[in-house]
Amino acid sequence: MIKLVKQLVESFIRNIGGVFGIKLRYLYYKHQFKTCGSKIIIEPGVFFENAEFMVFGSNIWIDKNVILVGGAFNSTGRNFSQKGKTLVKWGELNISDGVHIAPFTLIQAHGGVKIGKNVTVASGSKIYSLSHHYKNLENLKDTKRYSFSSMANLEDQYMIIGNVIVGDYAAIGLNSVILPGSYIPNGTWVSVMSTVNSSDQMLSNSVFKSN
Repeated sequence: MIKLVKQLVESFIRNIGGVFGIKLRYLYYKHQFKTCGSKIIIEPGVFFENAEFMVFGSNIWIDKNVILVGGAFNSTGRNFSQKGKTLVKWGELNISDGVHIAPFTLIQAHGGVKIGKNVTVASGSKIYSLSHHYKNLENLKDTKRYSFSSMANLEDQYMIIGNVIVGDYAAIGLNSVILPGSYIPNGTWVSVMSTVNSSDQMLSNSVFKSN
């Protein structure tokens, strides 16, 4: 019942425009997040799923029509492979001070996501900490072709999970895709329309562009 009431309230306040709407959303969501600082701008159309798993610093701008998804991956009965280091709990979305999440961005934190301070994730970018894969990466003798659908039977799905860590003063360019297990060092800028995965090695304070 409580969850239903929250969904109704969020549906009502989600698209209210102007300064009033921004203040109203902040006053509501600061009590829904796991922790929350001050001066957080939540524009119209922003959708939060499992806000109780989200940690926000201060001076943050969540722009129009952003989708933020928290909540831990349930690995029970699942085939999966884990990538990268685990620095953030599965399911937690941690956004530091001075961050701008630009319009039409999606961040899915089932495998844990941390965004450092003074970062912009540019419009249309996607960050995934959990995704499907077509084959079993842990057992080379398994020749099964797995499904790319969350609606398939669990035995027909194979998952890749891993923290996505974006360092301080980094940047994610327009329409880029960041995949599970990716690590973007401090000060590194990811170029427009790039794809980053766990095997990509970057230097701090560099510019990265995928092939």
